[in-house]
Amino acid sequence: MIYNKVDEGVLVHEQSSEIVPWWSFTKTVIGVLVMRLCDTGKLNLDDNYPGKPFTYRQLLQHTSGLGDYSFLPEYHKAVENNEKPWSIETLFEKVNVDALRFEPGGGWCYSNIGYLLLRQQVERLSDTGLCDLVERLLVKELGLNSAILVNNSKAFSTLYGSKESYDPNWCYHGLIAGKVGDAALFLHYLLNGEILSTDTVAQMLRTLPLKVNVGERPWTQPAIGLGLMCNDDSKLKTAGHTGMGPGSVIAVHHFKQARPQTIAVFSVGQDQAQVENKAVQLATNAC
Repeated sequence: MIYNKVDEGVLVHEQSSEIVPWWSFTKTVIGVLVMRLCDTGKLNLDDNYPGKPFTYRQLLQHTSGLGDYSFLPEYHKAVENNEKPWSIETLFEKVNVDALRFEPGGGWCYSNIGYLLLRQQVERLSDTGLCDLVERLLVKELGLNSAILVNNSKAFSTLYGSKESYDPNWCYHGLIAGKVGDAALFLHYLLNGEILSTDTVAQMLRTLPLKVNVGERPWTQPAIGLGLMCNDDSKLKTAGHTGMGPGSVIAVHHFKQARPQTIAVFSVGQDQAQVENKAVQLATNAC
């Protein structure tokens, strides 16, 4: 297990040199890119996605009604068999992407496809690809020099704890990798107001309570923001994201407490509760 925490803007633990997949923490980065377009007036959160019945806000919050490829046994079998990733057209056909699970805004369903659509629109409006956007924001602007967009099996095989045969293009919204400490620093910079305007960060943190069974995970009052998974318990108020993929898990969360902490924990395996509970332990011990 690898972990780092940020205390008042400084990494408390020595930065590990290992480069790890950030998995769904990539969604937080995509969320920031979307919100930057809002800050510059290129996009309005409550406008409908072009040609669709749902808004950008609903996509960010997983309330669009879209389903997901994670529900398809065929998807998991193809990944396990090291098949070539489907084209986006094939993906949409297999998921039946236009058959919404509920009316937009009328429910909640975690959807990787929603973030694929957001990535596509960010790339259109920015007139450049996600790889360049990651380089500009994380590396050049924030100095998080380890951050990269991983887009082929060879690159993925170099990551710590990786399943060598996995093609990261099965992760359709994109897969960012980097040091564990850089993931913590990115979330710290975001919630400290160093990337977006104060009002925009407040929008990201405006939460919708979720009625979901979290099992052994530590969240007592789970909620969803915009690109952020949150816990709205006053005794354990958090914002961040956890991610999981073949071979590993990562949890990156900010703890709003007397002494705020931003903590990232990575582990080989498939236990999201393990890394989240470790993050809570580290935050609690810091008080």
